Amino acid sequence: MRVFELARNAHAELVLCALFIALYAFTASAPFLLLIVGLGVIAAMILPFARSLQLVFFLLPCADIFSQSPYISISLLTFILLAIFGRYLLTHVMATQFYQPGLIVMLLVLLYELMHVFYNPVMLASTTIRWAILFLFTSLLLFDRTQYVAFSQLRLVLLWGVIMSAFYGLISAYFAPLASEPVKAITRFSGAAGDPNNFGLLCLLVLYFYLPVIPRAKITKSVRVIMLLMLSFGALTVSRSFFIVATCSLVAYFLLYYRSALGDMLVRMLLALNGLLILFCFYWLSGFSSLGELDILTRFNADNLAQLTGSRSVILQEYSALFLQLSAAFMLFGAGINGYLGYYNHHFLQAGVFSDAVGPHNTFLEILISFGLLGSWLLFSYIYFAFRAQRSRVASAPIFRLAWLPILVFILYCFSLQNLAKYTSYFVLMLIVYNTYRKDD
Repeated sequence: MRVFELARNAHAELVLCALFIALYAFTASAPFLLLIVGLGVIAAMILPFARSLQLVFFLLPCADIFSQSPYISISLLTFILLAIFGRYLLTHVMATQFYQPGLIVMLLVLLYELMHVFYNPVMLASTTIRWAILFLFTSLLLFDRTQYVAFSQLRLVLLWGVIMSAFYGLISAYFAPLASEPVKAITRFSGAAGDPNNFGLLCLLVLYFYLPVIPRAKITKSVRVIMLLMLSFGALTVSRSFFIVATCSLVAYFLLYYRSALGDMLVRMLLALNGLLILFCFYWLSGFSSLGELDILTRFNADNLAQLTGSRSVILQEYSALFLQLSAAFMLFGAGINGYLGYYNHHFLQAGVFSDAVGPHNTFLEILISFGLLGSWLLFSYIYFAFRAQRSRVASAPIFRLAWLPILVFILYCFSLQNLAKYTSYFVLMLIVYNTYRKDD
């Protein structure tokens, strides 16, 4: 009995999940993934619901490893989320209250997405059902008037999740055969997130979740350590997006943080520039992680726009051109969040535009081709009411502009990431919403 109580109080499920992830990094043995899934399902059944939610946010930065299972084609993380959702339906949905405008918009988005089944056969797939269920889960949490876990606790488990993800990535890189890498290739680091930009986004969000939102509030030593750690991890991605977003957002943050007389502002700006210089050194050094010739500067040294953007400009051009060529139904109502990728790439492959399936790599373009000219406003309304719902929870708490920095970071990353079909993006949105109205001590 005392062992069970100790497990409840010590977050043993997080420790065990971290241990299994570490063992999987060393051995690449798939049974360790099954142990994590079993642990997650058991936690959903017997632990308090708040503990289950914390487990979700701990595993978010490690989501990609659950797609590496040889047992099934879908991500094993789905089963943990379904178990937690089932617990939520059984024990909380009927006993709580919801923000009604948000629920209405949620249902409209869900019905609008399912409506695409009638004219886009690509939508008839299991991915549509899975997305609908998990979208319903995250939306109910967003619009639930009860916040089951304090934001301070969620950002803590997310921090440990990012650290665990980085540990997995470093161990995997150490054991990966270097012979498989081209000599001139730039080594991109993604931790266990699966994509360097996804990992960089999480690093920056954790950074701003810990930095104070009140101007001139004390930045503690522990927060400075977290800041250095997240910038170091992000620099390992050798990502143009991370470099640009980190630079812009840090300048914006310290301008708002040190708002004061002009002379004092200049002094603070010099200190901020010194910090950016240190950040630049991390980028530069990251190029020497495996080969001395690799350098972050080479990723900004391009002969044309396509090379500089990683072909994103070409992808934007081709998606936009095809969007304008399609029938009125696709232009007005879109091809569906779970249907656009197969539908558009079918045309691309037939025309010989791309040799493999290519996503838009741009969330705003993704919104347009998914929901069309008429339906795009639904998604923007969904995001608006997500913030309104949190506002109604915290009543009249003051909002400082520093709390908007994670929003800026997410918007800038939307120009290089596609988010709508990934259920993890809606959990990230939840964290950003909570952070905007957080209260610093």
